[in-house]
Amino acid sequence: MSLRFSVNEKCTSCMACVRVCPVEAIAVSGNQVRIDPAACIECGLCVPSCYHDAIDVVGDIERCVESIDEDRALLILPNEISVFFFPATPEQILNACFEAGFRTVYFEAIGDELVAAEYLRLWNAGGFRSWLRSTSPVVVNYCRMRAPELLPFLAPVVTPAIALARHIRCVENEDLDIVYSGFGAPGSNGTQDELDICISFDELEKLLTERGAKPLDQPQTLFRLAPDRRRHLSLSGGLPRVLLEEQRQTSRTFRKERDLKILPALARALLEEETPLGFVDILPFEGNLGHPAFGPGDDLYWRKEIAELSEPPRSHEPVVQAAEELDLRTFFEPKRVALEVPDQAEVEEVLEKIGTTPDGRYWNTGSCGHATCIEFAQAVARGRSTLSLCPIYLARQYEQASRDAMHDALTGVYTFRVLSQRLEEELSRASRTGTSIAILFVDLDKFKPVNDIHGHAAGNLILRSVARILSEATRSTDIVCRYGGDEFVVILVNPDREGAGHVAEQIRERVADMRIATNEGYAGVTLSVGVAYHSGVTQAQVSAEDLMAEADAALYVAKAQGGNTIHPAIGGKLVR
Repeated sequence: MSLRFSVNEKCTSCMACVRVCPVEAIAVSGNQVRIDPAACIECGLCVPSCYHDAIDVVGDIERCVESIDEDRALLILPNEISVFFFPATPEQILNACFEAGFRTVYFEAIGDELVAAEYLRLWNAGGFRSWLRSTSPVVVNYCRMRAPELLPFLAPVVTPAIALARHIRCVENEDLDIVYSGFGAPGSNGTQDELDICISFDELEKLLTERGAKPLDQPQTLFRLAPDRRRHLSLSGGLPRVLLEEQRQTSRTFRKERDLKILPALARALLEEETPLGFVDILPFEGNLGHPAFGPGDDLYWRKEIAELSEPPRSHEPVVQAAEELDLRTFFEPKRVALEVPDQAEVEEVLEKIGTTPDGRYWNTGSCGHATCIEFAQAVARGRSTLSLCPIYLARQYEQASRDAMHDALTGVYTFRVLSQRLEEELSRASRTGTSIAILFVDLDKFKPVNDIHGHAAGNLILRSVARILSEATRSTDIVCRYGGDEFVVILVNPDREGAGHVAEQIRERVADMRIATNEGYAGVTLSVGVAYHSGVTQAQVSAEDLMAEADAALYVAKAQGGNTIHPAIGGKLVR
């Protein structure tokens, strides 16, 4: 049995846990995040990374309750339990566990003593060779999955929790259920161990509360004898204390490392450079007190201080004698978790969305958590990452959204939003430089009957054709916008009065000659144009709203004339 990391309903798929997972054990499918128990090394890095408290440490609390009710439960408590239940004392914690129904309660310190003795035996018998301390299941699981070349260098010793469980099996005459409570893995993932049930600290606290056995409500003195929790050989975690005497800056027999990232360097030193390292005490963090699932890293030294205050006096004599038949050895076999092979077409699709540099190489900023864009695309194709982590893709999406906001989706010309902005700019420029500006307010005549007779598909085709004619009849400096429905506005930059009229007349004639083939025959429309003109030479104070209102009024007159008309006509039939 082992503890599990589980995603709860608070998850928002923010992908923070995916970024920190060192073995890609977290996958995303749609809006759901899933932790693969076969691939998880139980490092706990995902717990503090989630801002929504969406990852829980989960055990088998139902089986634990059943075992207690059957009077079969024996509890193992790790050394950091006093920190979790602070300010309750260890005596109060023990009393609470006894009152809740556990038959016997052991502290993991006894397992530390057994493991420390086994380490000393290997140290004295093995001579000067390279050993990697392996009482951290996280390090073992990582090596089994990602660095199998380091397995021969792992010291073949079980964890303190497993060592204590084996010791209990030897000294207890009855067949009991051994329950372990903690937040980290008591043994290597996927291995057979001697623990029957595991529960988290939170589940233990809830169990004690429900059974009316809160630690702070218990007496300060033990009302039942418990096994000795003092130490003689060991430190917390099973490290022999005498080895610390070997720790020097120039020591060639003992080294301390505290990070999974050091493992590739260790592999290179041991295999490629054949460097003898002696005893390497490697842990992913500062023991269980530094486990990410235990709490914020800022509280580490506070937790250490509480743990030191809770330690009993060190014994000058051995506190436990291992039974002769007790075997504390273990074996590590490689374990490869089969990651699904991403489809190459999906990878190429992701890379296309990301984009390439001019020389054909893929971008990379490092903020996505992957070394190259190809690795990132493969992770996205496997569902272990998302495009929302790629700043390049997000920038492209923003640019596309900006373009979509500027251009009308149906006709491709500018939207009303651009019309309002650009009209202000061009009118200000005309007044400042003494140039001119003209507005053509265009409305299709009797457009609704076209939709009713020929269908909306034909109507959309007519709108696109009119927009194309407007764009072709104007210059690149002019602005063509869809005002709404079947109305368009054209801003002519620096025209003269006659030139504005010629443009309006050209548009009117081309639209009148336009015919669209439909299932019911041919469809066509005419249009009416209202013209408003402003010259900056006059220095008249005209606002954008005033100029639009003038063009709208002129359009109203043109429509009243029967349509297919320009008002005011420059040098034509109608004048202002």
